[in-house]
Amino acid sequence: MDVFELARKYHDELGIVEPSMAAMAAEFFDELGLKIAEFLQDEGYSVIGTKFVDYDKSLVLDVSKGERRFEVTLRKS
Repeated sequence: MDVFELARKYHDELGIVEPSMAAMAAEFFDELGLKIAEFLQDEGYSVIGTKFVDYDKSLVLDVSKGERRFEVTLRKS
């Protein structure tokens, strides 16, 4: 899958609205972010939102299960 297909999946599945941010997530994290989100959803968590921290280093997935909320951070090293 090329970076543009992955960017569309990041947009559709994780709600990264800005096209350049979705492309950046796809380039930095490949399918990892999507697979982690899929795993969490299979375990009963809902992805509420996403955000970038340090723009080129960390993608944060905001997830919830019931009334509990968590942030899962993917950080490029």
